[in-house]
Amino acid sequence: MLKERDIISLFKEIVKVTPSPSFLLKGIGDDAAVLEFAETYFLCTTDLLVENSHFRWEWMPPFALGYKSLAVNLSDIAAMGGKPECFTVSIGLSEDFPEEKLFGILKGLESIAKKYKVSLIGGDTVRSEKTVINIMVTGRVEKDQVLFRSGAQVGDVIFVSGCLGDAAAGLAILEQGIEDESFSDLIKAQLLPEPEVALGCYLAQTGLVHAMIDISDGIASDLSWICQESGLGAFIHQDLLPISPACKKAAKRLKQDYLSWALGGGEDYRLLFTASQETADELKQKVAEELKREIFIIGEITAGNRVYLIHNGQKKDITGKGYSHFCPRNV
Repeated sequence: MLKERDIISLFKEIVKVTPSPSFLLKGIGDDAAVLEFAETYFLCTTDLLVENSHFRWEWMPPFALGYKSLAVNLSDIAAMGGKPECFTVSIGLSEDFPEEKLFGILKGLESIAKKYKVSLIGGDTVRSEKTVINIMVTGRVEKDQVLFRSGAQVGDVIFVSGCLGDAAAGLAILEQGIEDESFSDLIKAQLLPEPEVALGCYLAQTGLVHAMIDISDGIASDLSWICQESGLGAFIHQDLLPISPACKKAAKRLKQDYLSWALGGGEDYRLLFTASQETADELKQKVAEELKREIFIIGEITAGNRVYLIHNGQKKDITGKGYSHFCPRNV
């Protein structure tokens, strides 16, 4: 069975035999393509949400679908250290799609577009058996601030910008139809994720971050991308992973493993990034002072090419074992 990484590799083969424009700095292999024009880099990214693959109408409000479809793209721009500017939206709807649902989707898009000051500049519509929404976002970043996945260095500490596993816990709660106010933040994490645009821009401006990615498929998978692009490995320390009390409570109630949610649940849209050991404390202090928030050290970059989870002196290879659309969760 093909995995997502295999499919991406096949597309890379096309790139090898087709011409690349002179202004293309980075294509396939990062959170966004990077195009060089004048004094800045332009960023371009796209994501697709498909009914019954990414969401089900039984638990996805139309407003949330519109909001989330743009949020996940803004997160990619944030992971490059960039500022999002414009977006297009293409949507496939059934012939009898309710008008009020469409208005709800548009209201969600409008809400997040206003919040992050991005402009709708075009798109497409088509009849489809299932609801499909595809968004492309463009942004901009200064040339000396762009952050790639490939910049990690041996000895770097690995940071994450917030709690892990909340979105996966929220999905499990929605699928089970559980109504409990104490899980509201988990449901919000799944339905209305907040892209960390301000943090991404600030981290890029500090000049202290070496590599960055957003967490869409779980840190086991997304850290593996940083390691693959940087030609290195990593250790993650289980005891250092930030996991919310609500996530642990949900796992206990549903008889699930919150560690699996944290490592491979995906859709947290936190930022995962590396910086030198020598500047780690400075970076934490800067973020606390300027943005009034905490970032968490969870591991370190190593030589080699594998990602290991460390717990009680034992190592477990978790390389690439996050969420994939083409195989079951395997953490």
